[in-house]
Amino acid sequence: MSSADHLGNLFSDEEDSFDDPVPGLKPPEEEDNESLEDDSDEVITQQPLRDLDLAEEDFNLLTIENVPLNVLKLRIGRVIAEVLYRGEPAAMALFDVANKIVFQSTMMDAKRNAVIETIICGLTRMIFDNRERAERVDQAENVLMLFVAKLSIKNKSIKCSDLFFQLILLIDRLFLHVDSNVRSRVNLLIAYLVEEANRYSEIMREHGDNVFLFTDENPTEEEEMIPNGVRKRWVMKLAKSLLDKSPQVRCKAVVALSLWDHDIVIKSTNGEELTVNDLIWKSVHDVDESVRISAARRVHIVDEKEINKCIDYVERSKDTRVRQEIINRLASDVHLFSYSDEQRYRLVNLLNDSDNARVQDVIHQRLVESWMKVAGEEIISPSVFPPSQPNHEIPNEFPSIILQYLDPFVDPDAVYIFLKFAIIRFTNKVSGKASDHIDVEEFMKACLKIPSEDSECIGLMRRTTFRLVSEDTENSIEELNITFLRIFVTRCCLDVVFDSVKGRLDAEHLRNRALMFFLPDVTTFVEELRHLCFTHFKEDADDRRELLLYNIIHLINKSVKYGNVSDDRITYKNVLMELLASPTLQFSNPSVSTMVTTCIDLCKNGEETEDICNWFCETASQLMMYESEQFDRENPKLETAMENDTVLDRMYLRGATMLLATCKHEEIETPTSSMTSLFKSIIPALLGNENKGIQKIGLELIGYATSIDFVNCEPYIKLTQLLIHRDDEVLKSTGLHTLARVIKRHGFPKTAQAIFQEQHQSEEECQNELAKLFETSLVTLRGMVLVQTVQDYLSMLSYGRFAWPKLHCALLLIIFQNRNSDLPLVKIFKSYCKKAIRSDFTRMNLMLGFVRSIDIISKSSEHDANLNIMEMTEQVCEAISCVPTIGDENDELLKQNEKKEKHLEVELANKMVSRAVAFPSAWFIRHVFTAMSTSLRLEGVPMDKLDDLHNRLVDSYTEVRFNSGKTTQIAFKRFLTQCEKVISLHESMKALKSGIALKKVKTEPIDGSSVVGSSSSSSVGKRKKEKKHAWDEDELKEDPDDSFEYFPKSTRTRKRQITSNETVLFKKTKMLSDEEGEEKEAIHIDDSFEL
Repeated sequence: MSSADHLGNLFSDEEDSFDDPVPGLKPPEEEDNESLEDDSDEVITQQPLRDLDLAEEDFNLLTIENVPLNVLKLRIGRVIAEVLYRGEPAAMALFDVANKIVFQSTMMDAKRNAVIETIICGLTRMIFDNRERAERVDQAENVLMLFVAKLSIKNKSIKCSDLFFQLILLIDRLFLHVDSNVRSRVNLLIAYLVEEANRYSEIMREHGDNVFLFTDENPTEEEEMIPNGVRKRWVMKLAKSLLDKSPQVRCKAVVALSLWDHDIVIKSTNGEELTVNDLIWKSVHDVDESVRISAARRVHIVDEKEINKCIDYVERSKDTRVRQEIINRLASDVHLFSYSDEQRYRLVNLLNDSDNARVQDVIHQRLVESWMKVAGEEIISPSVFPPSQPNHEIPNEFPSIILQYLDPFVDPDAVYIFLKFAIIRFTNKVSGKASDHIDVEEFMKACLKIPSEDSECIGLMRRTTFRLVSEDTENSIEELNITFLRIFVTRCCLDVVFDSVKGRLDAEHLRNRALMFFLPDVTTFVEELRHLCFTHFKEDADDRRELLLYNIIHLINKSVKYGNVSDDRITYKNVLMELLASPTLQFSNPSVSTMVTTCIDLCKNGEETEDICNWFCETASQLMMYESEQFDRENPKLETAMENDTVLDRMYLRGATMLLATCKHEEIETPTSSMTSLFKSIIPALLGNENKGIQKIGLELIGYATSIDFVNCEPYIKLTQLLIHRDDEVLKSTGLHTLARVIKRHGFPKTAQAIFQEQHQSEEECQNELAKLFETSLVTLRGMVLVQTVQDYLSMLSYGRFAWPKLHCALLLIIFQNRNSDLPLVKIFKSYCKKAIRSDFTRMNLMLGFVRSIDIISKSSEHDANLNIMEMTEQVCEAISCVPTIGDENDELLKQNEKKEKHLEVELANKMVSRAVAFPSAWFIRHVFTAMSTSLRLEGVPMDKLDDLHNRLVDSYTEVRFNSGKTTQIAFKRFLTQCEKVISLHESMKALKSGIALKKVKTEPIDGSSVVGSSSSSSVGKRKKEKKHAWDEDELKEDPDDSFEYFPKSTRTRKRQITSNETVLFKKTKMLSDEEGEEKEAIHIDDSFEL
């Protein structure tokens, strides 16, 4: 129905509240209702027509005048039947007919309005019907509810409020009904009424604005369709419905509440003042997924505070469905200008870094589309470039216009990601094809159509207009900014083209075309680079110039690689060597490292690589002697300059960075003679310098130099121990990184002996000391240095075979601490588990480290631990779980492999059961077993071991039940039920009759947009009681209508045996002795360190 259907007269109703109903509008008596239901039943159940004939007498507006009330009653029945049968098309076609029927009935002087009573009676019967609906029927009922709501608001606007008041009485009578389906449909009816009232108010507001702007009349006051008293009563009831035990009632309450203004304050039962938006955000954390999704779709995002709240939720939550809904809201419903600059970069990085493919697709499917449309409506070209002429030929929504709102200097990675997707969108728009692989030919044609003058306005670089340094050097900073943006746009275009042509037969031809269009030849390009560096890089380095240099080197690398010109490689390398050798130019350490790595990559063979390494060493020595008082051109000596402390700090950094980048390169496996001599002279000087940055590079140089030259650099490893023991976190983290790299290259024993050989004689003592150094140093780190150290530790553990449960324990306790939740430690640990935890040896070490961490946690309270133990248990269970695969091996070979294989899932479960029996009231038990019930995979465990585990769980449940809280019992029983389900799966796969009767929990199917029927309250007393097993005597009694079963029943039928007290005492003693043996064995394994 169009919005114009809601327009009525502008007179307002005198009644402001409906707290005291009008006496003349009281509901009819029950006996009258029975006769009316019989009549309406005959009317509504009439057979609808096959084709909707609007010219028929019942559906003709002209035949409604001067018609008796009983005929109007029949006609409204026909209308309702058609709406139910045909759905939305009939509702749209017959709305005017129904509106006139209701209006005509209210004009008649009758004690009872049979037309309105027929509508209310039919709506009531539909609400009370508890049968299950098919999807089509459910949609028809929703259409009928919306139809009646529109009808009541339309009649209310023309001063016919009878139907509207009857709906209010119906809602008040059924809101607290015992059946959850009834309550759910009542909430949905409220939502439809409020939605239509809001829509009518908006239309009236626009109508008043038009009257004020285009006429001389004064706009009338807005009419409240729903009285304020009724609105307040409804919003309080809906707020209480958010605590309903039925998920579908809570879901519909969220839908209805979202139609109120976000800042309306509601007082809760405990006196707390909450806004409507606060209540919806609480529903985002509901236990039921459908409620969470419904709340995520309807959260009011009105300011930067709400945007930050949404982004924080997406970053921290693990609920993929809810995250996806909130991201869709942020990308589609929030305007570009509503975001702050920081929020824009944060959102793009968040979507790109997500592990979920659906979340990543939101960038180019919704976010890019939404932001580019907004940018295209505002500007033609970014303001940083020259303004465009009136007769320009710039395509609409060209990708570079986003640079007006996303600054590459602030976050180049985020802008690079967004701009690449914007280029793909532009190409698909030009070619008329929607695909991730762009049509390169169409993209090049579109770029060629743009004149050179217009290309300057949008930052599109071409070979004919290419330049890095302009003639005007007065505004050098502004000119550098423009040059960087042009280079940045060109790089994004080239990367998109090169990525799209991969695997195509004409890839080389298309790459050459792109290089010919965007970039000059390599000789011209490197000359422009040389001119740029000697013009703008003689001052202190800043981030903007370094970003420009990095992108230029990236483009020249592509030109050299795909240009197929042999002399380009030599020309490019000579220019880079000239830039590195110039002491007047000032580059940052990353830029120097990039140029050194590029020079080594340009070498063709090992001889050239050795020559360039010797040249780097000689150049580094000469740079460090620059401006030194001891500099002698005939016989220069670096050692003398270092002893006299006349080497400049920036030259120390320049020479050390060149040497460090040389050692880092993967092709450098053995040192040259010049590298060895330079190591001996420069490393002590770097470590003895007072500058911490120079000391940090010295520590890194020890690690990389020792990797390729352990014999000559072995004495310097001992110095790392002294720097690690300092209070400086940066030096400590760098020293640990150095030791980890040496260990990965030369092994743990050799490294330990090199450091602690003078202090300890035996090899085992040296290894224990080095292990203790790693363990104790981890606890003192914070922030990003902690992230780097954890990454180094996990890299070291994944590289070798270490029996090191203590380090695993320390890492788990650090990674999953709540204070470190903002750091990407959990993401790093997940990556480590996927790549490194594969063999039984590594899984065993991780399990022992987890058990040791649980023992440490058990000695502290929940507040003092400050640990997310549930997430830690989930990650460990997923890492050690082994999922069986289907192969071609025979049964005997499978049985042999099962006997040899160690099933660590059962070992972990047994150890946790032992802790639960020993500490049943401990706070961590419920978190551990809750995580194990969902994350520990038992499908690959043999049947006999599963039976043993299940028997132990059943035996231990009595001890846990009588000595723990309700939540711990629920968690333990969940894991018990999970074990039973796996046993049933094994038996069904073997075509055996299952010996486990799993409890069928009554669940209520929920859909956010539909209502599913269930049994009404009248049929509750007719239900039969289920038979209980002997082990289910302690279970709670189910609610007959809206029971919410939080944990499954244990229904594994076991035969009770009458045993004497002596037998029970013997079994308990034996079980405790076995547990003590397991504890001793675990502690013995944990305290040992082996390779």
